[in-house]
Amino acid sequence: MRGRDVNQQPIQLLVNYWEVRPTLMAARLDELLRLGVTHVASFVPWQAVESDISHALPRFLESLADRKMTVSLILSPEVGVNFPNSGIPKDVLSKPETAARHCENGPVLVHLPPNVFALPSLMSPEFTKRFHNFLSRIDNFLADLGRNQPDILAGVTVVLTGSFWKYYRSARQSSLSAFGGAAGDYSGASGVAFRQYIDLFFAQKEFADPHPSSSNRWKTRALEEVNRRYFFQQSEDVFKGRSMQFVQRKALPVKVNQAELFTPEADPSFAYSNLFQLISGAGADFSRLSRLLDESVTRSSDGGENPSPSYVHWTGFGGFCALADAEKQFLILKSLILMGGSGGGVLIDHDEWFSLSQPFRARVEGLARMISNRHLSLRSRALYLAPHLWSAPGVLWGELFNRLGPSARVISSVDRVVRDPESTLLIVDPTFIFTKEAVSKLTHWVRGGRVLAIPRSPLYTEAARTELEQVLSRGKSMEITLGVSYRLQTIGDGRILLYDLPEGVSGQGEVLRSWQVFLNSLLSLSGIENYCAVSDGRLKVIPLEQARGGVGLFVVNGTNRPISASLVFREEVSISDLALVFTGKVLPSQVQAVPSTQFEFDVPPYGVLPIAVEGISREREESVLAALSSDSLDASIARAAFNELPGYRPMEGDQTPWN
Repeated sequence: MRGRDVNQQPIQLLVNYWEVRPTLMAARLDELLRLGVTHVASFVPWQAVESDISHALPRFLESLADRKMTVSLILSPEVGVNFPNSGIPKDVLSKPETAARHCENGPVLVHLPPNVFALPSLMSPEFTKRFHNFLSRIDNFLADLGRNQPDILAGVTVVLTGSFWKYYRSARQSSLSAFGGAAGDYSGASGVAFRQYIDLFFAQKEFADPHPSSSNRWKTRALEEVNRRYFFQQSEDVFKGRSMQFVQRKALPVKVNQAELFTPEADPSFAYSNLFQLISGAGADFSRLSRLLDESVTRSSDGGENPSPSYVHWTGFGGFCALADAEKQFLILKSLILMGGSGGGVLIDHDEWFSLSQPFRARVEGLARMISNRHLSLRSRALYLAPHLWSAPGVLWGELFNRLGPSARVISSVDRVVRDPESTLLIVDPTFIFTKEAVSKLTHWVRGGRVLAIPRSPLYTEAARTELEQVLSRGKSMEITLGVSYRLQTIGDGRILLYDLPEGVSGQGEVLRSWQVFLNSLLSLSGIENYCAVSDGRLKVIPLEQARGGVGLFVVNGTNRPISASLVFREEVSISDLALVFTGKVLPSQVQAVPSTQFEFDVPPYGVLPIAVEGISREREESVLAALSSDSLDASIARAAFNELPGYRPMEGDQTPWN
């Protein structure tokens, strides 16, 4: 398989070009080159460009070109930039009308050094005008550089990120869970843009009420939060698209990539816990940073024809730098496995990176090479389609994440579903609005032997409802109640489950149990099985598929204590040390244990145990899918799908299997 572009390496070291004098920067680059670093990344702070009287950026690029080094220049406003106000001009932030507000009408504060500040609204007209002027200035600079010094430009890649959208959340609501609560900018500027969006979007013919005397039901107060989620997602997509246009007007030869950059230390859900930890003298909240990693990898941001690769950014001045070396190493390695296996990676301050031990860096770099060469990849097995990527999905997503962990992804684009080559299951959120086009694309996708779960809800246009009824009339169906009432329908080689929201049950426990039983049915119908079970719930297992066949299991211990446990497989498999196999010095057969269904092992504190597994068969899931694709559909086949291939049944003490 073809490797990644050099500018999308799984590990990228961050160099702040504006912090030092040119002579010191030259010495720093010489040292990095001596240590084998040929590619770096750097933020381009907006304020630094507007006040760059010393021409630091051109000198930095010239120094890189002289050493034949390449660079990724991150242009979008981001948190975690070691510059006052993360590089945003102070006069932009000082105006109340440019400030963002979260759903509880408070400012969205960033607590990272060197100063606390409130995030601006990316929908403020004054902010966007100034920001687009900044991008135009960069575009002109790169165009001039390309004309006068094209060799310098050859090693430059512009990177545009998702910016602040994911951080527009209430710290209070987010403290309960990662990405908890309603996300979005509720400022005055956003409110004006929202009303304009509603008027234009629902003026489309498809949303016209069939009864002319009736008011437009889509614009009622009852649907306001549903509509806001669509508006926030559409606003983010427009922001990204316009940013791309501004940096591609003149500097056409420059490579431009899109990425999703996530800085856990700046996330609102980290604010309260980090404050309490610091007051008590306990350091940063390691456990919360680790949980934020788990959730952030599941958000798959759309970047046009391909998903935007996701990178985790570890700063050298936030909560991360206050952790012990063992905790830092654990988070870096876990970030690489999760983000790198999904096509992204880790962005880390170069001083922070070289403060870690050489043996650890060597191990991480070896794993990064495997991932970069596509020897290991984190496969997407199930998708959850939500109207907004950063708002908290429903309870069904929570259960799906508990079962599959990073193998499940939240997406916000129907086109992203159509392009997905791997997933066999798609669950659509109950707040999703169905148009005729969306129904057509989703029902076409499901015909390839996949499973689609869509809600029975009032959020269908009349054209979408007609389209769905026509599709469903062509296949055989049956009504089933397993936790949730739903209609199971054959569509080509695939299945559609039209589900009802649970009603008439008392207590959160009964509601949750209903969704759990329903999810068991979905996973069984989709042929999705966990690779193994782990006997201790404190451990998580991250599965990366190997290009040569087999699976690499990374057993992750995020506690400060050693854990002895067992891995239990459905059938006999052989295991070996994944790290040894990929050195090329030994063959898998030389390091394999005797085939078995159960293996005992010890994982040290903050340890990651890499295991290569051979012999995992998919015959059972293939037989179920073959049965489901036959012409007959009766109760016996349905029972076979639900009972003979059950969903994950947790072992004692294991509540979040992830395997």
